[in-house]
Amino acid sequence: MRALCVLYDETCGFCVSCARWLGEQRALVGLECLPAGGEEAARRFPELRRSGSKEELVVVDEEGGVYRDTHAWLMVLWALEDYRAWARRLSRPALMPLARNAFELLSSNRRRLSDWLHLEDEVVRSHLEREAGPPGAPKCAPEDAACRLPRLMRCEGCGRPMAEGRTACPHCLAEVVRGLEPG
Repeated sequence: MRALCVLYDETCGFCVSCARWLGEQRALVGLECLPAGGEEAARRFPELRRSGSKEELVVVDEEGGVYRDTHAWLMVLWALEDYRAWARRLSRPALMPLARNAFELLSSNRRRLSDWLHLEDEVVRSHLEREAGPPGAPKCAPEDAACRLPRLMRCEGCGRPMAEGRTACPHCLAEVVRGLEPG
């Protein structure tokens, strides 16, 4: 085996950090980390799009072998120079149930770990930049009506400014809710 492709959840801060960490490790086989929901993963592994979920770690070898969950974790450890012995040890029949429980615990709590370690902020920022562009980039075409600010007019009840098309300003509406006369 010469190469492994690790499909990770790009919306999870913990997963993104692990993928980055993998890239920094000494590997005995080639390791490529791809976002599971990305276009490249969909193009290269269309059959996994239907059967895999973002809730599981998926590893694919260069011959098309697919490893999921505990087996995927063990394959990743096996690929790393400093962790191959751990992969061999944990894959023994006596320790495999322990490894399965440990990896399941880690996987099922990865969102909580991301939150505790403040890893979500970077994922959210990169997602927003990918969807809406970098900060300061124009967001709408000038002719896009959805992005135009509404014209202002005066509220008949109190004279405060309000968006055109409204019947009352927020101040007057709040007074109505409290049972007071607007204005």
